[in-house]
Amino acid sequence: MKRSLARRSPKKPIAPANDIESLYFDLLHVFYGNEDRERALPVAERLRQAIEGRRDIAESIRGDEYRALIAEIEGDLPNAIGCREREIRKILLLHDQTSGTPSWEYVIRSYDRSDLSDRLDLLAALYADHGDGDRALQALRESKQYCKTHGIRFDAQDMLDEFERDFAEVGSASGGTAR
Repeated sequence: MKRSLARRSPKKPIAPANDIESLYFDLLHVFYGNEDRERALPVAERLRQAIEGRRDIAESIRGDEYRALIAEIEGDLPNAIGCREREIRKILLLHDQTSGTPSWEYVIRSYDRSDLSDRLDLLAALYADHGDGDRALQALRESKQYCKTHGIRFDAQDMLDEFERDFAEVGSASGGTAR
């Protein structure tokens, strides 16, 4: 009886982690490097299929990172924002739980403080693309403060300057402010 059940609902082969990482890096290259959404869409779908049903990825930081990128490529900004927010919360929690422990050195090799700042910058860009200037500015200012607090370089000053200029203009035109 168990054999017939197995034949009726075969499991998809599980993609090895290195195949998933390869798809992820291909996706980054095509979408961010070449800025080619059309070529990125089929790669995003292959990545989605590769991570589908993977318990080791489902609730992980990396899983949220993958899903955020896929959603962004597909133009689903609310989902991309939600995934980035979860990813950031998980990295912060991981840092809080491991800072000062023997595990810290391992953790920062995977998710160092500049990685968290980068995720906040990506989140700011998503907010801006979604038309939420206030939250975009808030995320960039949080990233800048985080960098200052931890003595790391803030890489998004140009974006912050641009958003402050652009969103301040929008805020003053509507009678409010974006600050």
